[in-house]
Amino acid sequence: MKHILTVSLLLISLGAFSQDILLQQNVKADTVRPEKGPNLKNFTYGYIGLGFPFYSNEAVNYTKPGLSSTFDIGIRYKRKFTNSLAFGLDLGLSSTAYKIKQKEPKTFPNTTVNDKEKFQVSTLASSAFIRINVGRRGNYIGNYLDLGAYGGWNFQKKYKTINTNEEGEKVKESTTRLKYVENFSYGLLGRIGIGRYALTAGYRLSDIFKSSYALPELPRLMVGVEVGLFK
Repeated sequence: MKHILTVSLLLISLGAFSQDILLQQNVKADTVRPEKGPNLKNFTYGYIGLGFPFYSNEAVNYTKPGLSSTFDIGIRYKRKFTNSLAFGLDLGLSSTAYKIKQKEPKTFPNTTVNDKEKFQVSTLASSAFIRINVGRRGNYIGNYLDLGAYGGWNFQKKYKTINTNEEGEKVKESTTRLKYVENFSYGLLGRIGIGRYALTAGYRLSDIFKSSYALPELPRLMVGVEVGLFK
């Protein structure tokens, strides 16, 4: 009986000791605040976007509105400073297709009228922006305004035409490494966002075509929509 009592007291003591340690560990764990999340200190997420050229000068509007477009995909990092201010960086790929009108008199880029014709420029781009958060929120994106600038390398430059010959066959011609297209581009950007969705605008400050070729410039303003790839 004496031995049973001794063992029982020992087990009770060990149990109490173990509970004290677990309790201390849980309290310590609860004091660690998370730093990664949509409205926390650091947040990284993917995005996709679709945009269309905005024509500000009808006299040089030789591209097809609604058919010319740009597709963007990339990854974004956001660093929160305060409840209303954050800084961000992007790295992504952009593919822009400018489809050319085929109406006489045609002067750009030559006088040949084709069935279809387009310029395609693919860009590896990076941007930096300041985010102004609007309204109070929990750990989610909420409403915001982004203002920033971008720069990129035009790593792929193509000119394509499609025509039908006398036998009814489709003839596709593609020219790459266009010497008259600039290697780099840069400009300003803006976004108005609600959660994962945003209206976007980009204004290209650089030229697409080298000045020595005296070609009329493509539209500089691009407007579109964007979707953030997060929950």
